[in-house]
Amino acid sequence: MKTAAGLLLLLASLTLSSAQALEPPAVLVVTGALPRTGALGQQDLEALGASTVEWVEHGKRHRVTGVPIEKVLAAFGFAPGPRGKEVPVAEKRAGWRKVLVAVGRDGYQVALSCAEVSPEIGATKAFLSWSVDGEPLRQGTGRSGSS
Repeated sequence: MKTAAGLLLLLASLTLSSAQALEPPAVLVVTGALPRTGALGQQDLEALGASTVEWVEHGKRHRVTGVPIEKVLAAFGFAPGPRGKEVPVAEKRAGWRKVLVAVGRDGYQVALSCAEVSPEIGATKAFLSWSVDGEPLRQGTGRSGSS
């Protein structure tokens, strides 16, 4: 499904089903208008540069471990595109005009522009996480939200 209008980021099964090794293997499937597409497991995501951030929900602070979505996009060759006086307006930063759609295993969907998840331009911090407060995410855990 390649379209100039967007990217599809399919979260096939990023949440964990047990505290043991991933079963079935958690997989992030990336398809769409990118130079490369494919799948990443948790070890692959960790290799992109895992970090821990603080998240507040209902007044309670949590420590969430994962990887920023812009690192996942970069791993598949996403680039915002050229800029400068010599670049036609319609072609300037064309990548930032694309849309990312994350689809959870349960069918829940979130749409974000690539510009808003880029630290250069946007304020949205999109994070693919696999643990909260040191515990693996379990089936049915997780949501889209902000503090």
